[in-house]
Amino acid sequence: MTMTMYNINKKSCRFLVGLLFMAVLVYLFQAGTFSKSTFMTKGSSETTNLSNWDATSNNRSAQVDIIQQQQRPNEKAFVTFLCDDVMGEATEVLVYSLKQTNTKHDIVVLVLDDVTQMVRSRLEYLGAKIINVDQIKYPWDSSSARRKGFNKACRYSKLNLWNLTQYDKVVFLDADTMVVNNIDELFGYPQFTAAVDIGGVLNTGVFVAEPNAETYKDIMATYENAPSYNKGDQGFLNYYFNQTANPLPGNYNLMIKFTHFSTLASEFVTKNTVKVLHFTSETKPWNFYFLHQREWRENYDGYLFGLWTRSLRNMRSQLIEGGLWTSTNDWENKGRVANICDRRLKSNYGRRYPRKNQFTVIVTLNKPSINKQYLEQMLRMYASSKKVHQIFINGNSIKDQHGERFSLNQAYLRSLKLRKPVKAVARGSYNTVNWKFSPIQGITTDAVYLADENIITSLEDLEFAYDLWKKNMDSIVGFKSDAHSLQTATNSYTFVENVDSASRYSMISNNMFLKSDFLYGYTCIMPEEIHQYIDTYPTCRDIAINMLVSGQTGSSPILVKADYVFEFEDNHPQTIRQRSQCINELSALFNGKNPLNLNNEVVSKMSPDQVNTPASWDTWASSIAAIKAEKNSA
Repeated sequence: MTMTMYNINKKSCRFLVGLLFMAVLVYLFQAGTFSKSTFMTKGSSETTNLSNWDATSNNRSAQVDIIQQQQRPNEKAFVTFLCDDVMGEATEVLVYSLKQTNTKHDIVVLVLDDVTQMVRSRLEYLGAKIINVDQIKYPWDSSSARRKGFNKACRYSKLNLWNLTQYDKVVFLDADTMVVNNIDELFGYPQFTAAVDIGGVLNTGVFVAEPNAETYKDIMATYENAPSYNKGDQGFLNYYFNQTANPLPGNYNLMIKFTHFSTLASEFVTKNTVKVLHFTSETKPWNFYFLHQREWRENYDGYLFGLWTRSLRNMRSQLIEGGLWTSTNDWENKGRVANICDRRLKSNYGRRYPRKNQFTVIVTLNKPSINKQYLEQMLRMYASSKKVHQIFINGNSIKDQHGERFSLNQAYLRSLKLRKPVKAVARGSYNTVNWKFSPIQGITTDAVYLADENIITSLEDLEFAYDLWKKNMDSIVGFKSDAHSLQTATNSYTFVENVDSASRYSMISNNMFLKSDFLYGYTCIMPEEIHQYIDTYPTCRDIAINMLVSGQTGSSPILVKADYVFEFEDNHPQTIRQRSQCINELSALFNGKNPLNLNNEVVSKMSPDQVNTPASWDTWASSIAAIKAEKNSA
């Protein structure tokens, strides 16, 4: 065993102090407590205190201005920009979210030639005005820009908004934003008002602009030779307006990363004072499940991502009515996700999982004829663990010893006197194996143990696996593994039971520990097309959850070597060919990428047998050979 010592030198200390100062600076700007003397508007010599520009109030002049805007709605507009179809659906959700706030102002989408007619038609149907613009030349190396993010090389074309002289003021919103509450009051703010980002710069995901022919002409004459700290439009705009910028309260551009370390930002969500959500970085609600990105933890929030996908579902329903979206009419479980995520779960579900030192057991009843006596034995075993907080049963009826249907009602469950909360969850009218990964209202632990009713292990192994999971919370931890192998000749994948030829595995099957939040991600955020595929091929459900977790976190699963694992009956018999087909076809649904990661580590509890008898320097080599021979013959 090796131990790592950390030496904090002066340079590291200065870095930490600087980081703390930057966090305080961001907090103050987010709170809107700086005076306007720091950022002055062009042509103004007066300073105005901005302490009253908070999340809940506005000054009197802004209220008067809003009344004037309502009388002249066409002179103001919300504007976004679309390079091509890559961000088409995100832009559609943005337009839909704006319309839901009952704004009276125009919603304009600036588009380049690569945006297809279908996307244009959808945007117009949702209530947007389409304006074609020319692409503005990117002043930096475009290949480098593409590596940094989607469509970055074309983003300078948003500067065309200063040429929208038919409007006296516009509010620009990036396509990766979503409006939660009405923001018409933003038209009362001066030019280049924007929220502060990390580092003290202004984030241009949301900002106020005043179109003007002279300003546009000057921008076009300046941008190619102007500096930009990030080689993007945000860096240029911070440079161009550095003497006339105005800070905007953070709830008008709530970047997900701030909710993880800022109490103020988090309260914008809990108090429902957030105005605009901004899914910055590369981890977004529409790609989180396959596009593992190094900073995904800072930019992922299951609850907030769920708000976006809820708007996506509602937006698609509207497009279906207009004949602009083709739904799967023959899918018998269509509507299940909306039933769970929009109706069964409370609106704040998934915001926090406060219990950190216990886990929730979810027993999934796959076999209708499971014995009542056996179920009771299993429940008593799980309830005897101090590390188990609560137990849910996925399914609310079984058969008794006479073969009669028996309801798992609360009176019966209380009669078992398990001394742990136990609840059976009805599945409703939907018949799907995806129930195994359904989020359940009432889960308060950050870990869940998903248990099939036909598999059991010892309590000691169960608790050991949980302790191991707490050290590897981004991974799935379990007792049974499978693997995949790439066939280079056909560029396809083959399923391998247990481990591959190199003793590696990439999936945990059957019983497993994982983050509670992954259940919400699987059911409420991940595309429903994957659920539909699993309904068609139910034996692939464990492959899908492994793909989600590895695709989101970049982590490998972890296999625990248990003293024993009893599998009484395989509820999902399947062939190698069918599982191989699943890996290949699910990869297509994961943006054409197989996100599974191989691992060759197996973790077991320490035992005296694992300590070898000391050998002399003369005999150690032969001792190793003897140990290997004994293992091979075992």
